[in-house]
Amino acid sequence: MDLLGRIFRVVRAHTATSESSDAYKHWQPPTTPPTSAAPAEDPVLAGYYANLELPYGASLEEVKAAWKRLMKQYHPDRHAQDPAKREVANALCAQLTHAYKELEKFLTTR
Repeated sequence: MDLLGRIFRVVRAHTATSESSDAYKHWQPPTTPPTSAAPAEDPVLAGYYANLELPYGASLEEVKAAWKRLMKQYHPDRHAQDPAKREVANALCAQLTHAYKELEKFLTTR
């Protein structure tokens, strides 16, 4: 229900005489045409946002902050003692950087 309809019902409920409310008994709030649905999410971009642990449609500043935060957390230098963890961290950081670059490209060209 839209705001105009709510206001009308509140005013009608608080009117003192029944005559005034009966005079507008037939009135119905105008129906608004349905707005077009939001554009569908691009699955590739949604994957990049998910890699950076962000909701779809986050701003460039949010993307950059998330990338920095995740790079600090998973940087290969933090896992220098264990070669297996370092290899995984290298792959993860490469994916994070790729996601950041693609989102940066998308968000700056919009």
